[in-house]
Amino acid sequence: MEDSNVMESQLNAAMGGGIVSGVIGLIIGIAAVIGMWKLFTKAGKPGFYSLIPVLNIKTLVDITGLPSTWFWYLLLGVLLSSFTFGITGLISLYALFIIFRQLLRVFGKSDSVGSVVVYMFFSGLMLPYLGFSNATYLGFQSTSDVRVLPWIK
Repeated sequence: MEDSNVMESQLNAAMGGGIVSGVIGLIIGIAAVIGMWKLFTKAGKPGFYSLIPVLNIKTLVDITGLPSTWFWYLLLGVLLSSFTFGITGLISLYALFIIFRQLLRVFGKSDSVGSVVVYMFFSGLMLPYLGFSNATYLGFQSTSDVRVLPWIK
């Protein structure tokens, strides 16, 4: 009898924790979409592009001034990583690093490795911060120091 009460209280606690984390995730997701909307409008792109899943990443790459091959690196790396045991995920991670680095550059922010990594891993919080900050879109910045992947000439 007591075991069932203990199990029921543990189940209720787990469900409560799941609900709280789901609500927090929803809030961060909505904040990320709103932040991307502000970023896109600052860069002269339609804000509603932030609502369309693949188009928002393509627009983000367009804003940075990188060639659209970086979008394909990111997309193919994600799509193929389950078939290649995560190896193509490394390509996707590298592409994401370059995209965020250029994004920080075009908005006049520091593109140091530390700030790029923070923006990558906390993008749900940092994109709204960048969108609502006083950063202005500077236009395309130099991409001459961006190393392309070896098989692309």
